[in-house]
Amino acid sequence: MPSRRVVAVLVASAALMALAGCTSGAPDPDDTPAVTAPQADISGEWVVTRTVTASNDAGNPARAVGATSVRYVLVERDDCDEALCEGTVSSGETLEGREETALAQTDGGFDYAFVGSLDCMNVATGGVLVVDGFDYEQSATLTASSTDGTTADALTGTIVYTDAVTEKALAAGCTRDPLAVEITYSVAATRTPAS
Repeated sequence: MPSRRVVAVLVASAALMALAGCTSGAPDPDDTPAVTAPQADISGEWVVTRTVTASNDAGNPARAVGATSVRYVLVERDDCDEALCEGTVSSGETLEGREETALAQTDGGFDYAFVGSLDCMNVATGGVLVVDGFDYEQSATLTASSTDGTTADALTGTIVYTDAVTEKALAAGCTRDPLAVEITYSVAATRTPAS
């Protein structure tokens, strides 16, 4: 996906807890048990198949419900002394054109997100009408499965993609129907076959 000034965002479950409501007096202690069980190895090259399950942009065949697309994803998990470690995800339509972001390893899987901007294009000329005319975010939540208990051999989960025309772009004549897009994909991934 073409983008400009892509900013990687770490999707952390702790952020949700920070937004949770509180009661009067001292806050409740964190009852979430620490993850200590060894995790299946998620590192390596993956072929990710995305299938649109919900979309408000059905006029675009690539975004209509049922449409499929493929991404090539490299997962690199850092070595650490904990069950859950940090790492990175590189994702793109080709092996050469991938963007990188941080991953947050979870118990049994990992999360990641890409945030950035896209140019608004002039349909008639093919040129750029407004630089950074759309803001977008793509968030993924994946669960790993393993047949041998040590190495993940499949990933499943969801990706939610949103983008919207910026106020600056609207003022400059960039428009689209709908102005804001939200697409949900189901995800299934397998390891790239060894060559």
